[in-house]
Amino acid sequence: MGDGVRLAPVTLLAGIGTAVGTVAVYQWWWGLVLAAAATVLLLLATPPGWALRLPLALGFVGTIAMFAVRRGEGDYLVASTGQGYVVLGLALLVLCVTIATLPRPGGGASRTSARTSGAKAPVE
Repeated sequence: MGDGVRLAPVTLLAGIGTAVGTVAVYQWWWGLVLAAAATVLLLLATPPGWALRLPLALGFVGTIAMFAVRRGEGDYLVASTGQGYVVLGLALLVLCVTIATLPRPGGGASRTSARTSGAKAPVE
């Protein structure tokens, strides 16, 4: 079992925690700036990949999506204000960066093994 798989729950919890903190402070201008900076820094500090950055993004985006849904009292935790839309845009940014940096499944390993084994590389 690789280190990435073992760290997946940690990155998932980091995404959830960052999202909860973002929703808690986004209504103040300084809180929104702090939450956006923390989210972007955490995203950049987490290595890209299926086992590390993807759980982080799923935890963050899933938590923000859950908070954006109407509650039983009829209100929302992420309001439809400018700051609320920035939070939703931040979640979309996290999701897009994560998907854009995911490695292709099976793409890199077959080319490397073909080069090292002396076999001819597939024609593309």
